[in-house]
Amino acid sequence: MESEMGPEAGDGPRSEEPGAENGPFAAVEPGPQPTPPAGLPPYPTQAGPGYGSEYGPGYAPGGGPGYGPGYGAGPGAGSGPVYGPESGYGPGPGPGYGPGPGPGYGPGAGPGYGPGPGYGPGPGYGQVPGAPYGYPPYGYGYQPQRPPGTNGMAIAALVLGICGFFFVTPIVGLVLGLVALSSVRRTGQKGKGLAVSGIVLSSLWIALFATLITVAIIVTPDPAQRDANGNVVKAGAVPVFKLHPKDCFTLPAGALGSSNNDTRTLKVVPCSTPHDSEAFAYFDATESSFPGVDGLRTDGVSQCVQKLDGYLPDPASLPSGSRVQFIYPNKDAWGQGERRVTCFLQFPSATMTQSVQRDLSSYNADQVRFLNAVNPLAEAVSELNALPDSADLSTLQMSAGAISNAAQAEVTALTAQPWPSDVQPMVDALVAKQGQVAHLWARAAGDDDESTFEDDAHQANAAFDMKDMQAIRSALGFTTIAGGAGGGQAAA
Repeated sequence: MESEMGPEAGDGPRSEEPGAENGPFAAVEPGPQPTPPAGLPPYPTQAGPGYGSEYGPGYAPGGGPGYGPGYGAGPGAGSGPVYGPESGYGPGPGPGYGPGPGPGYGPGAGPGYGPGPGYGPGPGYGQVPGAPYGYPPYGYGYQPQRPPGTNGMAIAALVLGICGFFFVTPIVGLVLGLVALSSVRRTGQKGKGLAVSGIVLSSLWIALFATLITVAIIVTPDPAQRDANGNVVKAGAVPVFKLHPKDCFTLPAGALGSSNNDTRTLKVVPCSTPHDSEAFAYFDATESSFPGVDGLRTDGVSQCVQKLDGYLPDPASLPSGSRVQFIYPNKDAWGQGERRVTCFLQFPSATMTQSVQRDLSSYNADQVRFLNAVNPLAEAVSELNALPDSADLSTLQMSAGAISNAAQAEVTALTAQPWPSDVQPMVDALVAKQGQVAHLWARAAGDDDESTFEDDAHQANAAFDMKDMQAIRSALGFTTIAGGAGGGQAAA
């Protein structure tokens, strides 16, 4: 099946065969048709290209329309190739059907079973010059071609293995590497080393990611567990912008006062566990663009002090040194959509073992009346203390005026109704001093330069008499919340 196209070595030129002037596939007129010997197939009626196969172009013209070489003797017994190897259907060389010397069906005059292209050696279904149809001159054989070049999946596996820092790429790279390795073995393409390298690199990336995820799971604290009322019953992590009122925690060292803190979560604990801070309120900033740190601080103190009254009507019952603080979004957090400002109380040390939340039902009528009278002044003073150092004189004057008005309102509230006989003398003493406080803050509000304002503000602040305030509180039955000694007004 691997024969070359053309006659076998030793064959005479085809053009010398009788009736082949125009080439081996030329059409010729048939001559007289002698009767074939008994048992042989009839003569073809017309010469021309035959139904050749690998055994040679059959039914093709020779010295006349005949059945190719063989099937008879030429001049001499068995002179034509008959049924020989690669020559026809026979077992080997030997005499043909002819009887011996003498005229027979071989070459010579007249068409006969003589030599010529027939069931002999040569290409099958071949196309020779001049033939309009046929297959390429290669016979029936087929040998698969090896795919050229380097396997593309092996290259891709290596690239993805190198770029494995993208989480999904090493997974894809590992799959492509395994597929490429199988493909290279099957096709014989280049790229086995690339596929193996891609598999190794991808496997290393996957192992690294698995390690990091495992470590993150181990070191990341579990989220806090809450009861049906939202109170923390088991310590755990809470995002800084997701704190609830009554969440108790200890503030990380260095976090307070930082406007560029990278703390993302806080560990909250049941309030019966020692802590130094307690969230009590939150609100959302309403500015359309980032208001700046000073703007958020001023707004935070103002709103947090006001909201504290609803959480703890008696801020003066807090341990001495307690402060109102807040968590606000910095510029980066603001850019990510965070707007929540969280208000919390910070205690002098992490010794608080209870929540400071109280409601008005915890106080009697005289206590509620007293708190309603004095709390507005405390809030006004806290707002002045929260102003940034960059505040201009007009802002300071407005704040001083608010304190003067609050002090005068306190005097009015304290004198609206009589107090119990043991409390009334102390209330009268406080009223007289608060009247002086109102006058001094009013004078500060009218100052036209910052230096004079600072002098008057210091004098007005010194006029507060905390001893009278504490005496009234004791007479009315107010107590300090356990967790620290002392009392007094909470400063922001």
